[in-house]
Amino acid sequence: MPICDSSDNRPNPSPLLHLEQVSKAFGGVRALTEISFEVAPGEIQGLIGPNGAGKTTLFNLVSGALKPDTGGIRFDGMPIQGRPSHELVALGIARTFQNVELFGSMSVLENVLVGRHVRTRCGFWGALTRHAAVRKEEREARQKALELLAFVGLADQADSPSRDLPFGWQRLLEIARALASEPRVLLLDEPAAGLNRVESDRLGDLIGRIRDQGVTILMVEHDMGLTMRVCDRIVVLDRGRLLTEGTPREIQRHPEVLAAYLGGAPAAG
Repeated sequence: MPICDSSDNRPNPSPLLHLEQVSKAFGGVRALTEISFEVAPGEIQGLIGPNGAGKTTLFNLVSGALKPDTGGIRFDGMPIQGRPSHELVALGIARTFQNVELFGSMSVLENVLVGRHVRTRCGFWGALTRHAAVRKEEREARQKALELLAFVGLADQADSPSRDLPFGWQRLLEIARALASEPRVLLLDEPAAGLNRVESDRLGDLIGRIRDQGVTILMVEHDMGLTMRVCDRIVVLDRGRLLTEGTPREIQRHPEVLAAYLGGAPAAG
């Protein structure tokens, strides 16, 4: 079940997402200072650092919730800094949130259909007239939403109110809703927060399957076991600055990262 069109995932040596000298301050507090890194197509990239390192601020800049003070953000070579969130979703950038944000009174299926709205063409008059093309589009959107629920393991919960789902399943629903917009880049903001070890392991498998469907992933996560297992590369922030970046193995052996975040000696071997 392709999540995004395969033509968008043709071999491309250029970065899909590129941040260059990005800075953001709130009053006199510097949240991010001259952050530069790239995310390659088809990559799972982690973003780690302690609370207050600037990770969520960076996500808000990439997703259009905030505008950088200086620096540039490019998506597939196109400048996107300052563009609103709905335009970025239409371009192919979707996200989840640290605190799950669902429509609690709506069903599981309806929540996914909300995410699908950006890929439908029915406007105000189409909704009023309900002509054949509109009905066909609605059927296709429903089928796509059901496929995504099956993909994340929630097919049996389609008609349940989303607020009645266990917390771990709400996380999965939020991912399904983000995937409904057919993203090329998916931003996952602490997807394992509040999950037990079994749920976290299943989430890791799901993240790998999402990448296998052609979606590039940038992930903020405090679960170091999950991060080291699923990520191809990891960027480390420290007090709003880029401390280092590299493969999980390189990060695990980096002295400053070990001292600040991982709390141990370099891995053997």
